[in-house]
Amino acid sequence: MVNQNSKGISGFGVIFIIILLLVIGYVGYQIFRIQFTYSAAKNKVEDAVKIGPLRPDAEIMNDLLSELREIKLQLNPAYDTIVIDRTIPDSFRIYVAYNDSSNIFGFYTYSRHLVIDVIMPIRAGL
Repeated sequence: MVNQNSKGISGFGVIFIIILLLVIGYVGYQIFRIQFTYSAAKNKVEDAVKIGPLRPDAEIMNDLLSELREIKLQLNPAYDTIVIDRTIPDSFRIYVAYNDSSNIFGFYTYSRHLVIDVIMPIRAGL
């Protein structure tokens, strides 16, 4: 049976639901922003590995750091690691490890340690 006295949701209820959805959306964005940044950084590292065997390490490092700054990823040399490895036979490797965090409403900080490790074989003819 349907209650005939029910008039639906009140104005306060609508405002509460809208605010709740906004808060959930903001928290979701702050958490997933780290994953979006990681994905963009991984693409930049993969691009650097593709052309890396042809360039000196210092040039690769400078270009990679500037490209990571473009996606708003600031690496701190005291805590973060970038390694360019040419010791693996017939391969070229770039290893990046860094910490990323997101501040949620000023009282909670969501932190993750992320690692990007890309190894690509060096093709003959390069």
